[in-house]
Amino acid sequence: MMDDKKCCECPKIAIKDMPSDEEAKNIANFFKAISDPARVKMIYALAGGELCVCELMEIMGMQQTVVSHHLKVLKYAGIVSDRKSGKWVNYSLADMRALDVLKALGLIRS
Repeated sequence: MMDDKKCCECPKIAIKDMPSDEEAKNIANFFKAISDPARVKMIYALAGGELCVCELMEIMGMQQTVVSHHLKVLKYAGIVSDRKSGKWVNYSLADMRALDVLKALGLIRS
């Protein structure tokens, strides 16, 4: 004989605390952005202050196109912001939570 109860009932608390689709997308983009070793190093470098692409090229030992690609990913995730200064573009951390997350996970020295 079948019971009239549902076979599984979602706990109300799980539904209440679940992020919206937009929030979940932002969280996923954040973690995708910091999932690359080069971007982790860039976050660490930018923790020291604003840097231009040429400075990041020297620090990272990468070509301009590669540095720019990584900065684009970090900027899209809201982790990095840019500021134009004449013909130069300077980058800085826009969201210190990226550095905080990496430190909390023991992935970056304080």
